[in-house]
Amino acid sequence: MPIYDQRYRRYEARNPLRELRFWPITREALKLVIARRAFLLLLLVAWVPFIARTIQVYVVTRFPEAGRVLPVDGRLFGEFLSGQLGFALLVSVFGGAGLIANDLRTGAILVYLSRPLTRADYILGKLSALLSLNLFVTLAPALMLWIVAVSLAPEQFATLKLLWLPPAIVLHALVIGLAMGLMALAVSSLSKSARVAGLAFAGLFIGLEIARGVLRGMFRTPETGLVSLQGNLHALGNALFGIQHRFFNQPWPLAALALLVMAALSLWVLRARVRAVEVVQ
Repeated sequence: MPIYDQRYRRYEARNPLRELRFWPITREALKLVIARRAFLLLLLVAWVPFIARTIQVYVVTRFPEAGRVLPVDGRLFGEFLSGQLGFALLVSVFGGAGLIANDLRTGAILVYLSRPLTRADYILGKLSALLSLNLFVTLAPALMLWIVAVSLAPEQFATLKLLWLPPAIVLHALVIGLAMGLMALAVSSLSKSARVAGLAFAGLFIGLEIARGVLRGMFRTPETGLVSLQGNLHALGNALFGIQHRFFNQPWPLAALALLVMAALSLWVLRARVRAVEVVQ
């Protein structure tokens, strides 16, 4: 009777799962977050500025003289997205603080990584969930506002010189979502308490902004804004939409580089903290 070699054979997922192995993680994370009524209320409140901006567009298109007080042009969308940063922060705090911290506390991360999933699949799944929530309060209302503006004032917004608006909106919203999401997940991975992680991320976000103000007062140079996540996001948005701002005026290439450095540091923290085994010292 022949004897066959029964060596270890790696589990191969079904074909549909090979490309989207992170999707079940994203789906379950979104279910847990959206199940909270208070969080749903936050998502709804985040659309109130869209209603206000829609009224602004309507008033200016019906009463052109109001344009002196309520100007409506490409800068409208940059200012709108900058205003949504506060809601993106709240979504990241309440929606992202527990995405990894809770898994570390319950040991669920060991279950995830014991399956045919890589560390990259796990991080991508969590990031996709948080990115989707951030885009819901930034990209979705901004694009809807653009559609409304084109509908109400096609002669003003449906022109060749403003064809850059939709790509700029998408780019800025994606940068906001990725920057917020990566930093929130990195902070979440440093604690086993969702509450501590949420407070730490909010404190880090606000603390960097305070540091920007202090450094600016000391050195009086725009480059001091590079230490602030919010400042860099504002500076990039101002460059995209042609907005002149008194405080967030650091050069946009340096702001983009600073955001890349912050993203790289966040990924480094995630790589160090997301492991299939926990090392006890």
